[in-house]
Amino acid sequence: MITLSRLIRTGIAAATLASLSVIAGCWDEVNLQDVSYVSALGIDYVDEKIVIYGQIINFASVAKSDAPNSKPAETWVGTGTGNSTLLAYYDLMRAGYATLNLEHLKTVLIHERAAGQIEDVLDALNRQRASRYTSLIFGTTDDIENVLNSDNFFNQSPLYSVLYMPKPHEEQYTFIEPLQMQLAVQTIREPKDLTLLPVINSSGTHWSKRGKPISTQLISGVFVYKDFKYMGYFSEKSVIGLRWLNPEFKQVLVEAEQGGATSTVSIKHAKSSLEVSKAGGGPRFTISLKLSGSVVELDGEMTKEGIESSVEELVRGQIQSLFDTGRERGVDFLELEHYLYRYHNRYWHEHIEKEDWNKGTLAEIKVDFGLTDSGKFVLRKGA
Repeated sequence: MITLSRLIRTGIAAATLASLSVIAGCWDEVNLQDVSYVSALGIDYVDEKIVIYGQIINFASVAKSDAPNSKPAETWVGTGTGNSTLLAYYDLMRAGYATLNLEHLKTVLIHERAAGQIEDVLDALNRQRASRYTSLIFGTTDDIENVLNSDNFFNQSPLYSVLYMPKPHEEQYTFIEPLQMQLAVQTIREPKDLTLLPVINSSGTHWSKRGKPISTQLISGVFVYKDFKYMGYFSEKSVIGLRWLNPEFKQVLVEAEQGGATSTVSIKHAKSSLEVSKAGGGPRFTISLKLSGSVVELDGEMTKEGIESSVEELVRGQIQSLFDTGRERGVDFLELEHYLYRYHNRYWHEHIEKEDWNKGTLAEIKVDFGLTDSGKFVLRKGA
C-alpha cells in the first residue's frame, strides 16, 4: 500500500530530477568564435587623447603541435581613441565583430607620451573585473604597433616573446626585473620608493632571415616613477649598474683586463646591502656587493687576483656612474631616501622629510668578487 508520505517524497524527487535536467546543460556556454580575447593592450597619448591598441592572437597559433609551423602566426591589432582609458577601450570595442574580453590580458604597454597618465591607466584597468593583476607592464619609446607586430622565430606564437615571456630572456641576460601590474601598483604608491618600468622597443639590427632584417623585441631602458610622478626615461647604457642591484639576478658576462690580456667572466651571483652613518653632517652611505662567477674565455695570461680586481673595479665604476646619473637627473637610483624612510624613520622625519633629497653621500662602494673556478683555463700564479 502506497502511503501519502511516500507519494509526497516521490513527487519531490521527480520535481528535483526534472529541474536538474533543465539546468544541467551548459547554460552559460560561450562560443570561442563569439569572443576576441585581448592578449596585450598598448596605451598612447596623442593630441590630448588616450589612444589604445589591442592585440588579439589566433588560438590555433597558440596550441602546441608536433609539426613545425609553416606559416607565421597571425595577430590582429586594433586602435581606439577617447578622453580616458576606458572610453578609448570602448571605442575599440565599437569596431570589433566579436565581444572583446580581457580575461587573458597578459601585457600592458605604455608609450612615453602616456607615461604621465599611468594613474588613470592603472585605475581604469583595475576597474575591469576581467583584467588580471598578474599582467606584465612595460614602457616603450617606439611606435606601439612596431612592438606588437614584431617578428617571431620559427613562426611561433607571439606569446613566445620578451613582451609576454621575459623570464627566459632574464635567465641569460640580467638587467631589470619584469614588473607585474600588482607590484607596480604597490611600489608606485609606496612613499619615497622608486618604480622602474622596463622599456621594450623593436629592433631590426640583431637578426635577419634570408638576408633581410627582422624586427625583434629588445629591453632598452627604464621609465622611472616616484610618488606617482614620472621622472623620465633612462637608456640601459646610462643605468647599466641597476643589474647589480636586481634581487632576481641570474647572469651577466663582463670582460676583465690585466696587462693587455683579457678574459670573459660569467657572474651568476650578486647580492647587495646598504649601511648608513648619520654622524656629523648629512647621512653617509656605504653600499656593499658580493659577487661570484667563473672564467668562460681567456686571451693571454692572467692571474686569479688580477681577474677579481678587474671585475671589482668595473662593477664599482658602474655603481658610481648610476649614482652620478641619478644625482644629475634628480633620481635616487640606489633608493637611499627610501632606506632611511623604512629603516630609520625617525631620523627621516626629523632631517629629510621636508627637504629636497640631495643630502645623501655615497661614501664607499665595496665590491667583493670571488672567482669560483677558471673552467679548463690555467691561470698564471700571482706574484
